[in-house]
Amino acid sequence: MNPSPTLSALDLPAPASASKEIISQSEVEQLLAQVESVSPAALAAGSQAPANQPEIIRRFEFPHLSLFSSVELRRLRMRHEDFIGLLAAQLSIHLGMEVGLQMSKLEAMPFQRFVDSLSNPTYLTMIKLQPLAGVCLLDIPPRLGLCMVDRELGGPGRVPDEACQVGKIEARLLAQVVGVIVHEWCSVWSDLLEVRPTVLGSENNSRYLHSSAPDTCMLVVGMETHVGETVEQMHFAFPHPMLEPLTLKLDAGGNGGEKPDMAAKTAPAKWNSLFDDLEIGIKA
Repeated sequence: MNPSPTLSALDLPAPASASKEIISQSEVEQLLAQVESVSPAALAAGSQAPANQPEIIRRFEFPHLSLFSSVELRRLRMRHEDFIGLLAAQLSIHLGMEVGLQMSKLEAMPFQRFVDSLSNPTYLTMIKLQPLAGVCLLDIPPRLGLCMVDRELGGPGRVPDEACQVGKIEARLLAQVVGVIVHEWCSVWSDLLEVRPTVLGSENNSRYLHSSAPDTCMLVVGMETHVGETVEQMHFAFPHPMLEPLTLKLDAGGNGGEKPDMAAKTAPAKWNSLFDDLEIGIKA
């Protein structure tokens, strides 16, 4: 018997899987042509966008970082709680009726965000506090401001529910209330710095306000105010450069924002010798 002929490796048929992996030159050229027709933006997105569809550009919002540390915010909160307590008593005396005040917010936010959050119309007072840098803003809602004006004129402190605007006459009367608020704020800081307030003007529309740059960090103090049946939110906003010298003094003092004992600052009482021979009648 003749031996069976041997088969070389070249004579064996190629595996089915190997034949599928072989790509012809024409197929390679077709793939390259398809890749070149796709824009780089579509390749990065992982899909091919139609030629007539415009590219969508989305604005990335970076998270806002507060310039106030947690310790500074805690000390500022303590100071402003004292301020709100004193202000409630002074407004009650000024208006001749009970005024309730409560802190509703203490937050750091950009100037533009604060301005956009205000109602329109409103009553904004721009205040310069010498020798501090910048301009602070006091926001009084119109209904609350007209309620205080009505009370100053001897009324019951009631206003209509419909939206109303503070006019020139009402603004002049409301300036006395603004003076009380600003004076009490300055007195809270009198142990650290003598602050001299100056009212620069007022504005009814916040969109025309440009007292600070849009990205300026503002400390906004919200105060829920109760005057009779009226309940509104007042806001006191301070730019960071204005409060920075005060926060540095708080850090240097290391007293946690608490005011020093007033008895330690008061001189001991002395008897006036001119009253030695003065007779005083007393009845029980």
